[in-house]
Order: sequence, then C-alpha cells, then structure tokens
Amino acid sequence: MMFCPECGRAVQMVPDFDVDIDEGIAVSSDEVKEALDKLLDEQGNRRIDKDTVRLPAIRGKVKVLRNAAALTGALLLAVLLILVGINLVRQERNSLEHFIIEARKSYEAESYEEAVSFYESALIRARDEETMIEINDQISLADSLYNIGRSDDAVSVLKGVTVLDPENDNAYELLINILKEKGRYDDINKLIAGTVDEYIYSKFEGYLTMPPDFHTAGGTYNEEFDLVLSTEYDADIYYTLDGSKPDSASNLYMEPLHIGEGETVVTAVCINGYDMISPEVSIKYTVEFDIPGEPEISPKEGNYSQPKYISLTVSDPNIAKVCYTTDGSDPTEESEVYIHQIPMLLGKNTYKFRSFSPKGVSGNVVERKYGLNVQGLCSPVDATNYVAASLVATGALLDIYGNVPGVKGHYKYLCTKAAREGSRTYYIIEEFFENPEGELKKTENAYAVDVISCMLYRVSIKPDGRYGFTLFY
Repeated sequence: MMFCPECGRAVQMVPDFDVDIDEGIAVSSDEVKEALDKLLDEQGNRRIDKDTVRLPAIRGKVKVLRNAAALTGALLLAVLLILVGINLVRQERNSLEHFIIEARKSYEAESYEEAVSFYESALIRARDEETMIEINDQISLADSLYNIGRSDDAVSVLKGVTVLDPENDNAYELLINILKEKGRYDDINKLIAGTVDEYIYSKFEGYLTMPPDFHTAGGTYNEEFDLVLSTEYDADIYYTLDGSKPDSASNLYMEPLHIGEGETVVTAVCINGYDMISPEVSIKYTVEFDIPGEPEISPKEGNYSQPKYISLTVSDPNIAKVCYTTDGSDPTEESEVYIHQIPMLLGKNTYKFRSFSPKGVSGNVVERKYGLNVQGLCSPVDATNYVAASLVATGALLDIYGNVPGVKGHYKYLCTKAAREGSRTYYIIEEFFENPEGELKKTENAYAVDVISCMLYRVSIKPDGRYGFTLFY
C-alpha cells in the first residue's frame, strides 16, 4: 500500500470497478463463444447458417467494450506512474543526502538559519538510518548555531567532534573561540589540559589561563622575606597588595615582592597573549618581628644630692640599640642612642628608654624619674658666668656674651649637669655656638667648676662615658 506523505491517508492505486461494464464483458464473451460454435461444424469446418447474421453486431459490441477497458487501463497506468514519480521525488527530498546538500548550500550562502534547519533534519534522518553525518558538516552545523545565537548548542556539537576526532584543530579552534567570547576560561583550561593529542596541546597551549604559583605559603613569619611568583605558561603576572582584584592596569610582576613587617595581602592573576585572565589567587602574609626586651637601668629612680651616672645593662640579644630622651617624650630611632653612662641632669627630669631590634622593631618604653639637687658654695648660674669671664680674660672671647672677633654669631654656655670624681663635685658647663639664624649647635668644648672651691677645669670624656677633669690655664 502507498500513503500520502502530507496527510498520511492510503493512496488508491486501482480505481473502483464499473459493474455494468464488467457484466457486459462477461455476457458478450458467452455470446461470441456461442456464435463461433455455430460457424464451425463438428469437423471444424466453417458453415453458413442464418444465425451468422448476428456476428457483426456482437463484434461491434465487443469492440466498444474492449475500447472502454483499454482506456481505463491506460488511465490506471498513468495514475500509477504519477504516484510513483511523486513518491520517488518525495523520497529523494527526504533523503539524508538531500538534506546535507541543501545544508551545505545554505551554509556557504551564510544563510545560517536554513543551514541549521537542514542539518537538524539530516541528523534526524541519520539517526533513523543508524549512521552519522561527516565531521566537517558537524563543524559547519556548530558554526551555524553559533551565528544564530545558539552558542551552548554549538559548544555541545563541537565537544562531540573533539571526542570523535581528537586531532581536528578546526573544531578545537572554533570551540575555544566561542568559550573565550563567553568568558568560560576554566572550560578552555579543561579542554586543552584534557586533550590526548600532543599537536593539539602545543597549538592551543597559549590559551591556558592558569593562576600564578606562590613560592611561599601564607601565614605568620618573624622575618621579612622576598615572595617569588611564577607561571609555567606564556603569560604576564599582575598583582595588588591591598586585596583588590588585579587586572592589566595593576602592578606588573617583574621581580620578587618584599614582604615586610605587618600584614600584606598579595592577590595575583595571569593574563595570556589573548587577553584572557586567569582565576585570581589571594594570600595573606603577616610578619611579626620578635619584640626586643627591656634594658636594666640603674640607679633606682628617686631624688639625689650627689651626682650619679645612669647606666644600662642589655641582656637580650635581640636588642640592637637603646634610644633615650630626657624631655619626657617617647624615644624613636632618631633619638639619642645610649653608648655609655649618662651623667644625671640637674633638677627633676624624666628619662625614657626604648629598645630596638636589628629589624627596627621597637620594644616597650621604660620610664625613670630622677631628681638631682647639688649643694655648693656657687650655683650653676655662677659657674656659667665664671666660665665666660675666664674665657674673656684669656682672649678666647671678646665679651661675656660670647662674641668672637671676625665671627658672625656667638658662643653660649649652659650648665645642666653635675658630676663627681673622688671627693669633688663639679658643675658641667657645655659650650654651644649660636649662628645669626638662631641655630644652636654643641661644640666639643666643655668646662667644669668645683661647686665648693669654684675653681675652673677643662673637661674630657673617658671611654666609659665618665668625665675627666684638668685645671684650666
């Protein structure tokens, strides 16, 4: 049986019989036989009889019936041929080859919607026939799907192609470009890393966007260090140090990063030659140097009537230096450095000390308060005036105001300390030069006045920081 490909109804190949014609043909056949029997005798010879006159009428009737039957047969044959032709045409148009040919034509004409339609019909036909379309046609289908906005379907088709033909670089190139446009860099990494073909891997290795390697693990350290970043792929490393996401406008990694004291967050990415950015890696480093200990200080804080030297004892090997102040401010690394014993200042003063490690880490501030009140026959002011007068007398000064011939500026003398040697107590008078701008600078000269005898001495400083005294001439 044949069926209409449009509606599905059965096609009638033979028309219905005409009952009258059929019966007429049967009757006529009997009459002809009877007439022929009358024309022949028992020996088979023709004989003449009055009934033979009916033969022409019967012959004419038979002729009409035969013509009608011939015409009907011709019509049936024509209908049959037309139906067969239609069926063949429809079969050809529904064939896998036809769909592929039309799909290729549409693809070459950049009619991607039509190409997809024909290729999908071809896929259905190929499935029914338990076959498959060629790899190149599958790639053309994927490209057509991509061009009409069906990127996910295109990716699915191309992934199938890479499985069927792992060496097809055209499929890999189209697939990678689609994934790149979609920003699906991780899928590209998996695709390239998972290929089994060395040629494919080497050709598309540049598309890999792997994050950089950090050569030092995150955590807390007690020493500064240089952090090395690297990548085994052809890519540049960009980084930030504030926790923000890096991009091509961030710092370009050129050399190891110095990680110093405190907390540092290093965030880095790799950007390959195709401007594809890798996942970021962010690691926090904390550098906490060992805090240096406190120095031991003597004497004990308090009030004194006899001069004392303040000395420090340092036992912590992590202490590089001790800085101090005498004005009550907290010491910094720029403050006076303790080298040897410190003469106690006259009056009430607050001393502050602070240790510093080799890395510049500061310890706690240690405070001491001392009061020194020396009793003598002269005061610190008297001692200072006596020094100035003695220098004028020797010609070292022009007057007691510290002026010197030919020199702009003048000298000043200040008594802020006292020292003791043996049984004698001395006021220490230090010399300063004040320039016209008012800047005061200490000189190397120092003098001493005996608090009882008021005799003048020159002062020197011994290696241990103590003062030495010689008479002034």
